[in-house]
Amino acid sequence: FYLNTYSSEDEIVSHMQGLRQRGGMPLNTGAALDYVLRNHFSRSSGSRKDEGVPQILVLIMAGRSRDYPRHSADALRRAAVTVVVVGTGDTDPAQVKEIASQPSLSHNVEEFRSLPNVQDQLLVSLSTLPVARETTRQQPTVPIRPAGANKRDIVFLIDGSDNVGATNVQFVREFLTSIIENLDIGSDSVQIGLVQYSNYAETEFYLNTYSSEDEIMSHVEGLRLRGGTTLNTGAALDYVLRNHFTKSSGSRKGKGVPQLLILITAGRSRDHIKPSADALKQAAITIFAIRTGNADPEQITEVASDPSLVFSITELPSLPHALERVMTPLASLTVSQVPTESPTVPSKQVLPDEENKRDIVFLIDGSNSIGQTDFSFVRDFLASIIQNLDIGSDGIQVGLVQYGTYAETEFYLNSYLSKAEMLSHIRGLRLKGGTRINTGAALDYVYRYHFINSAGSRKQKGVPQILVILTGGRSNDDIKPPADTMKRAAIMNIAIGVKNADPLQLEGIAVDPSLVFSSKTFSSLPSIEEELTSLLLTLPALRAIPEPTAPTKQVIPEASKRDIMFLIDGSNNVGNTNDQFVRDFLTSIIENLDIGRDGVQVGLVQYSNYAETEFYLNTYSSEDELLSHVKGLRLRGGASLNTGAALKYVLQYHLTPSAGSRKEEGVPQVLVVITAGRSGDDIRRPADALKRANVLPVVITAKNADPLELQEMLIDPGLVFSVQEISSLPDVQEQLMISLSTLAAPTVIHKEPTVITEEHTDKITEVLSSTDSRRDIVFLIDESDFVGNSNLPPVRELLSAIIERLDIGSDRVQVGLVLYGNKAETEFYLNTYSKKDEILSVLRSLSLQGGRTLNTGKALEFVLRYHFTRSTGSRREDGVPQFLVLVTGGRSGDDVKRAADALKQSNVITLTVASGSADPAQLKEIASKPNLSFSVRDFYSLPSLQEQVIGSFERTHALETPTENPALYVEEATIDNTRAMKRDIVFLIDGTSGMGRSFIQVRDFLMKVIQELDVGPDKDQVAVVQYSSHPTFEFGLDRHSTRDAVLNAIRNLRLRKGRVLNTGAALEFVTRNVFIPAAGSRRDAGAAQILVLITAGRSRDNVGRGAEAVRQAGIVPIAIGAKSADTSEMQLIVYEPSLVMKLNDFSDLPTIEKELIIKVNTIVIIEDANTINTEVLPEEVNKRDIVFLVDGSENVGNTNLHLVHDFISNIIESLDIGTDRVRVGMAQFSHNAKAEFYLDTYSTKSDILNHIKGLRLKGGTTLNTGSALDFVLRNLFIKNTGSRKEQGVPQFLVVFAGGRSAEAVKPYAEAVKRDGIAIFAVGVRHADPAQLEEIASDPSLVFSVKEFHNLANVHERVMSPLSTLSAPTVAIRESIIINEETLIPGEERVTSVEVMQKDIVFLIDGTLGMGKAFPLVRQFLIKVLQELDIGPDKDQVAVVQYSSDAQTEFAFNTYTSKADVLAATTQIRRKTGRLLNTGGALEYVARNIFHASAGSRQDTGAKQILVLITAGKSREDVGPAADTIKQAHIVPIAIGAKSIDPSELQQIAYSSDFLIILKTFHSIPTLHQRLISMLKSV
Repeated sequence: FYLNTYSSEDEIVSHMQGLRQRGGMPLNTGAALDYVLRNHFSRSSGSRKDEGVPQILVLIMAGRSRDYPRHSADALRRAAVTVVVVGTGDTDPAQVKEIASQPSLSHNVEEFRSLPNVQDQLLVSLSTLPVARETTRQQPTVPIRPAGANKRDIVFLIDGSDNVGATNVQFVREFLTSIIENLDIGSDSVQIGLVQYSNYAETEFYLNTYSSEDEIMSHVEGLRLRGGTTLNTGAALDYVLRNHFTKSSGSRKGKGVPQLLILITAGRSRDHIKPSADALKQAAITIFAIRTGNADPEQITEVASDPSLVFSITELPSLPHALERVMTPLASLTVSQVPTESPTVPSKQVLPDEENKRDIVFLIDGSNSIGQTDFSFVRDFLASIIQNLDIGSDGIQVGLVQYGTYAETEFYLNSYLSKAEMLSHIRGLRLKGGTRINTGAALDYVYRYHFINSAGSRKQKGVPQILVILTGGRSNDDIKPPADTMKRAAIMNIAIGVKNADPLQLEGIAVDPSLVFSSKTFSSLPSIEEELTSLLLTLPALRAIPEPTAPTKQVIPEASKRDIMFLIDGSNNVGNTNDQFVRDFLTSIIENLDIGRDGVQVGLVQYSNYAETEFYLNTYSSEDELLSHVKGLRLRGGASLNTGAALKYVLQYHLTPSAGSRKEEGVPQVLVVITAGRSGDDIRRPADALKRANVLPVVITAKNADPLELQEMLIDPGLVFSVQEISSLPDVQEQLMISLSTLAAPTVIHKEPTVITEEHTDKITEVLSSTDSRRDIVFLIDESDFVGNSNLPPVRELLSAIIERLDIGSDRVQVGLVLYGNKAETEFYLNTYSKKDEILSVLRSLSLQGGRTLNTGKALEFVLRYHFTRSTGSRREDGVPQFLVLVTGGRSGDDVKRAADALKQSNVITLTVASGSADPAQLKEIASKPNLSFSVRDFYSLPSLQEQVIGSFERTHALETPTENPALYVEEATIDNTRAMKRDIVFLIDGTSGMGRSFIQVRDFLMKVIQELDVGPDKDQVAVVQYSSHPTFEFGLDRHSTRDAVLNAIRNLRLRKGRVLNTGAALEFVTRNVFIPAAGSRRDAGAAQILVLITAGRSRDNVGRGAEAVRQAGIVPIAIGAKSADTSEMQLIVYEPSLVMKLNDFSDLPTIEKELIIKVNTIVIIEDANTINTEVLPEEVNKRDIVFLVDGSENVGNTNLHLVHDFISNIIESLDIGTDRVRVGMAQFSHNAKAEFYLDTYSTKSDILNHIKGLRLKGGTTLNTGSALDFVLRNLFIKNTGSRKEQGVPQFLVVFAGGRSAEAVKPYAEAVKRDGIAIFAVGVRHADPAQLEEIASDPSLVFSVKEFHNLANVHERVMSPLSTLSAPTVAIRESIIINEETLIPGEERVTSVEVMQKDIVFLIDGTLGMGKAFPLVRQFLIKVLQELDIGPDKDQVAVVQYSSDAQTEFAFNTYTSKADVLAATTQIRRKTGRLLNTGGALEYVARNIFHASAGSRQDTGAKQILVLITAGKSREDVGPAADTIKQAHIVPIAIGAKSIDPSELQQIAYSSDFLIILKTFHSIPTLHQRLISMLKSV
């Protein structure tokens, strides 16, 4: 409060009693003294200094100030303020005396409780102090400039990167403040500007922004450095020259005022600085250069105008000490020392106030034809003109619009009423881009949305309306109608054309030919500035022509008919909370359309995993009907998003004559897609189909949508509109309306189809095809020991050489890859990749599994069944040639003939490529004809076969399809397809890690089975549930009504990867939640209820109760098991043993496909089945394992410990403790965790209570709750320490926290929940409620109290669930929580370990010990990066270099493309340094890089990998830091050479498999594949 806030003692005492300490570090006493002087000892704050009242400041401080308070204390003395200081704690006595007005006014006490001891002395001082006299300001020790040379324009350019850092910003602020205090600030004396920079420069304020010292000081005191790892000093110098030393920014260079630049930098520049520095010097700007930290002395010398103007500071805290050295030349430089230049733009004429009102809108070309370089000239041109205008609501108003394909408002006439705000906007202007220049549409936009009252136009008051259009190219649309409309509306159009602008179009726009200006280049725009400014200030107002203004559809009036389909994302990506924004947006659009059968027709579809019609184009013919439907629109939700399928749906069912489409009448067909997420399926094919059907797509993206993904469907990339949030949709309404009203139907190109007829023979006929180069090619590669990894390079070389020669693409050549030995496994399908680079990348990382058995026959069968099918990309039905290339090195152990014959009968052309021990007779049986069998003596000769193989592809081998059904070796089951029986079939699939890569085989098996079912609303219905510790709904029985929709959903299934298998709970889940009418079950309508269980392991819980529930509900279970599945357990689930199918491995699934279909088709309805109660009844369970995790930090403190004791003891008293009943364990934590006792330590209640009574807090100020959760999971919830988890005993964790965790808690809590442990969270005082909710298994299990003495109030609330909850209930609740938090319950968007997202940090030794090996390391790093799949949703990379300290080169979120990462890596230079602190560097990356703020995606499941490359032994112990890394779930890989300590690297590396030790770094560039393999194996 201020001196004049309160006038009574009671008010002041009342405020004091409510005072709370705000905390914070560090202590800046100097800044605080300055603040008090400026803000409190002033008349407005109640100071009575002018009346002679003594001014006294009492300072109470308890620590050493981090800034320098002496100058501030001196300022208080000069202002006649007496300072009394009371110091305690860690106060520096010297600082206390320095601040106090005199030694007798400084008081020191040892601790705060002794403060009353100085009360009497203090009161005596306050009551007897005389009035201090205000002294005149003493001359500073630094020389002041001569009286005749007091004018200066000084711009400070300061390093704002991480080289300075937030901890050192105070020293930069103090230095700037000290200089400014010693200058005579004012618009007629010294002007100051400030810029900070890192990878780019950013203006803090211009020379003419502030005219008083107080304003500048206020800005500087609030200065925050923006950070950044890269330093581009050259670009920053260039920025200052272009944007600050200009007349519009306040430079007085033209008046002979000295121009000074002071550069402060702490790092080496990554770009070239000499050209920029020379340009500044040539412009008569004197440069001071202050270097500190890692700044390069040579670079600094290049920058400075003279060596005497280079100042070197050892470290940033010493920066203020350089004041006198800098001030001397700064104050003494005179104008004679600085060359001058005449101003480039002469002063402009200014009209008297009464004639100076104008409304001027600038319409500037922002298309790609301008380019970034020329756009800077446009920006300067605008700023220079506005600088000479009298801006204000009673003067000149200015608006600005930028356009390309469409127009976009920068600001309206009434947006800014001050010149400074307007210039600030213009200086930040960015080129919007766009491939087209639609000047006509832009003119119409400006007329409709800018020259109107609501946008600030004063046309009705007679103020002249002026449009200045600046364009660099010819318009793609008609400009005449909108230009004429504007002229009739009395708007004066001035046209400026540059480069490729069309002179005739410019004359058509301008009111008069004399108002057309032309400039050859953008850099010469200043040549027309004076004449244009004169016109803007002198042109009189025009009279409006009394004719109609603009027609309703001005730009293309003849094309008012449109068929517009809206395709709306209705998934959880949008969410129910955003329903209203979508409805409002659609309503606003429809209200602006001319709805009717002869005007605009509108249709609406919403979609998530499938599409659903709201209404067709011909459903409604009036605006009211449409709006009524839209107002009732509800988004249906859904976890996944299949945009491709939705596009196909719209094309097939909406853009057809029967649905109202008028395409055949030439009416434009427009599709508006609004989406908020990334598609889970391929959109390329349906997008191509839309283009072929001449549909014009417009896309609006929000939230997590990928604009690049959706650009594939666009005819014009300028038709993508992006908003951050759904609530921002109105921001793009104007652009969308312009697009909807101006888009014309594309020209339809009719192309006659090419028909190739072939003679049917019993032989293969070769047809040379010049018209169709499409091929589907699957490579089947032997990965057994017959080939081995030693022969992999030539195999890879052959495949790569063939791929390089093929025209890869989804509409050209498609490639698939399968590896086989004992069994076959898919690497990728024909439709997995559509780019050559993607396929080559997979080949580069290919590795072989090995094995002694080779079953080529089974592999051939596998390829035919799972690769040459439509669902996996085969285009066999479209007549595209199908090729199989077998590469093998051994003799098959099974029969190959039957499978080879089946391939031939299926029109698949098989080539064989062999070496080693391959059997020539078998190869001839397999190859489609003898000349398609190739062999070489050794594998290294394989690449020589590429020409022959490619030659075979270039000839289309059209196999005649047999007229009779082939005699396939698979026996056909007799199935009555005419049956009308309805079936509800639920597939319950094991989703644990135990399923592994077999999940793909299960998914393919399901697709084969579904293809045999008669799916439909009144036929078969299908649902899929995946489960581990808890079940997850994939889709319900009534979700998909067609076979294709079901297949599409199954194709998108991804393994959940849980750890624990609770089959019993899953059986209960499907009984109560899937086989019910609400989820689509038709049991009451007589449909058979069938459950197909597919599992890979033994259940952790008891399946008996779940099996009984299934049977009582009349559901017929079929059990399929492989791997570790328990046959007896499966027999317990089913009705009879014949319904159990046990396999050795899931690769054998094809052998039971027909058997399963027969079983499904022969199951009948089980009549008179007893129903069961679907309500979960509470279960009294007296067995449970409970662990207490207690905050042992200072957040609790010893004063509150007894209250914690009582709380836990009361809970223990209420439990039935015993070895066979309730077991209890305990751990406490602060920065780390330790076990107090385990679950099996004590078996009696008294022992546990005795331990708790003797509990002592471990102490510590930091709270790492996440690590503590991980600790108890690994050390207390395990069998060895007493956990009975494997016996099905419920597991509970009670977390007790008194403060906020310093690290993320969510990933660790999720890991505990996934292990089937229910978590309770009890929070007191400073505990973070958001973190508590993340920790707890359910919000109902969060218990918060304000103070420790309130803990007893939640005892009953904790005891109730702790004594009644059972494990299955907890699992179900956990699934609900995951669903709420992630929208896609438990989903992991990966199909295998290889494609999982990775966050990789390279930590590189930058010391002198690395020496000349550093370029080799950089080369190695580049090779590795080239192999990675880098992108926002793929791999992310960061690089950190270290010596005695660590330096971030770039973080995960610095670059999003591989090209940018590679470019940045090539620029890395060794940081140098002699000391090597590897431990400190490891801690640095753990805290600063593997963190969400730096782009880490650990919370979303991305692998966290650290690659350390070092050349020496660390000066400090690496053990603790290595443990920190591993506890944070980061996998470290260590590479060392030269003087390293092998044992030290073994400490760091995750295991010996992740360790590479070299003698020197000379061989490191050749090891990139080895590292890639390690990265993949994590």
